[in-house]
Amino acid sequence: MLKISFEREINADIVKAFDIISNFENFQKLFPDFYPSILIKSVRDDSSLVAEHLKLHDTEFIIMAKHFTSKPHSHEMRIVGGDIKGSSINEIFSFDNGKTSLKVNAELDVKSSRFSKSNPYGESLKNLYDAMIKEIEKS
Repeated sequence: MLKISFEREINADIVKAFDIISNFENFQKLFPDFYPSILIKSVRDDSSLVAEHLKLHDTEFIIMAKHFTSKPHSHEMRIVGGDIKGSSINEIFSFDNGKTSLKVNAELDVKSSRFSKSNPYGESLKNLYDAMIKEIEKS
């Protein structure tokens, strides 16, 4: 399991940051370099089932993901099927001194897929969140 952890500071309130980062329905439109395809299968209360193509570095992972939200403090994505089944990405939001802090903890199960651990997935994941933060801070 490849473990990736990092933190980012966002110049926006927590609700706005949470709304953009957890709104996977708009990922294909806002972040097509990372999410070339999104198909929502089911939405129930604070959980959703989504078929996604997630592109990290030069690899496109075809996955089925369950999303769990606790607005505006946490968003968890568990990959329940596809190329990196068993992986997860957890996002924790907090707000202090007019800024939102985002902690990202990801575990990518690349060992059981056809992809190599040596690819720079961590940097690509950080680039995805940097693109999200740019979107949040522009408006």
